[in-house]
Amino acid sequence: MPLIYVIPEGYVGPVVALFDQPDGVEPLHAKDGLEVRVPANGIVKIKGNPKLGHSEAFPKSTVVFELEKRDGSREVLQEAINPWQEYDRNDDAHWKVGIRDAQGNLRTIAVSDRKDGFVFDDFPDPDRSRVMVFWHESCQDRVFGPESDAYLAGEKSAEELHVPPCGEFVVGAFDHIRQWPEWMFLRGKGKQEKSGVRNPTYSSIQELVDEANARAARKKADAIN
Repeated sequence: MPLIYVIPEGYVGPVVALFDQPDGVEPLHAKDGLEVRVPANGIVKIKGNPKLGHSEAFPKSTVVFELEKRDGSREVLQEAINPWQEYDRNDDAHWKVGIRDAQGNLRTIAVSDRKDGFVFDDFPDPDRSRVMVFWHESCQDRVFGPESDAYLAGEKSAEELHVPPCGEFVVGAFDHIRQWPEWMFLRGKGKQEKSGVRNPTYSSIQELVDEANARAARKKADAIN
């Protein structure tokens, strides 16, 4: 069955899912998949690391993102797909981005050649203002310890360093994300990449949680939603 992230309406910002956590939650076995709820700080700790598959409702997806509205109804969020290259019959490369819909179907969008833009600037206007999921990927390069250099150099394994299976993504509307301050992003992501901040910069999971709690409080104070 797929893993379903249940995201409360009004939540925007990064989400990190940490698996194999002793203090984590058991996914809820629902009709359409295994559900976990995204808390206010965006850090989802999950007991175990369930094997994922498909369900009748989601025959093309092993991970699903559902927005839970205040009235209790739900909407499956679309997912922005990071850029990739396609080659034409003349063997010339062209950059593409995509949007995966609620049924798992991919819509492809050509990336323009402008140099001063951002990778998703070529999204059609209706998509730019729609809340969706961005940058969904593994975050197992975040070692959550002092030995990230040894891990990245291949000198120590994830097992040796007890690096948890990990996934991350960002929830928001692209036009709003473009305006977010740097503190809204995880380290090494978004605008922080311009500052040379590397991904594996959290000294512990607790440091990640502390930063997430501070972000949640600041979002509320600054009315970012």
